[in-house]
Amino acid sequence: MLNKKEMLLGGLYSAMIAIGILAIAGFYKINRNVLPILEHPDPALRQVAEPIVHIDNSIISLIDDIISTLRYQAMIDFFADRSVPRGLAAPQVGISKRLVVCGINGNIKVMINPEILERKGTYIDMDDCMSVREDNEMLIKRSAYVKIKYKTLENKEKILVVKNDYAALVEHEIDHLNGMLNIDYLME
Repeated sequence: MLNKKEMLLGGLYSAMIAIGILAIAGFYKINRNVLPILEHPDPALRQVAEPIVHIDNSIISLIDDIISTLRYQAMIDFFADRSVPRGLAAPQVGISKRLVVCGINGNIKVMINPEILERKGTYIDMDDCMSVREDNEMLIKRSAYVKIKYKTLENKEKILVVKNDYAALVEHEIDHLNGMLNIDYLME
């Protein structure tokens, strides 16, 4: 059993750690281009995004900014006791381009002009979205298997096959490119 002094010291240490984390997050935000995330019902979230024709410096810079924003938001959401985001689409930061960034198997996957080629099965799980905070963590039905064609930063065409939670993640992010939100799939 802890006495009052030990409890106060524990609380003080916890507060110092929290302040340190917030300072690091603030420093990260200042030194990286962290973009504001649009929230429902912003009409820009309902627009179909435009294909990326040329992968130039502006697209590379946008990708860097989206990765910075995703990392920053993951840090903030972790300490706010919310689900840690694993993906972000360009329309969520107000850019109408067909670009998504996802964390898949511990790696950041950048997908330019992704297109779902095949879907199979059913996967039901909780689905949350940084752009739909008011109804976070909803039970959503998605595909259990998804095959995606996309372009890399090097403008090479790739095929990605993902299953279950990664399939749901990629479907969710590609939905943003088509003006769809997770609330459009609410299960009864």
